[in-house]
Amino acid sequence: MMKWKSGLDVAANVAILGVCILIGTIGVKKFLLNDPHAAADMLRKGSRMELPGVDWGRADRTLLLALSTQCHFCDESSEFYRRLAPKASAAGVPLVAVFPQSTNEAHTHWTSQSLPLTGVEFVQVPAGRLPISGTPTVVLINRKGVVLRTWTGKQPASGEAEIIREVQQ
Repeated sequence: MMKWKSGLDVAANVAILGVCILIGTIGVKKFLLNDPHAAADMLRKGSRMELPGVDWGRADRTLLLALSTQCHFCDESSEFYRRLAPKASAAGVPLVAVFPQSTNEAHTHWTSQSLPLTGVEFVQVPAGRLPISGTPTVVLINRKGVVLRTWTGKQPASGEAEIIREVQQ
């Protein structure tokens, strides 16, 4: 009986050790070896943005806003988007608001923030399908779909002013 219990203890300890090694390996791969800037690097100046259903050629430049209804930084930036939208429209720069949520949910969220709808196209893109590192991300794209500039995260006043300057040029 003792031999059997001792063998069971050894088997349980080996199984626990195996699970710990597996979890540790997954953790190292996910958190230590995963480059958080890899997605952002794919969206550097000069790279091409592919987004099914969006016609970059309809204007000289288009401003893409990668947002989420669950992003508090996006919500905190809504006052900036409220100022940006009419300036982009006046400059002939359409806005493409990309959300991982459905376009209906995105539209409802956008209007709940009292943001203007004129000149804004809503597009649903599943999370992880855009080459961005987080939301909000603002991308200025030319008529060929080539990235001209990117800004990631909630922008300070100087970043907001820079985006507006770029749009108005």
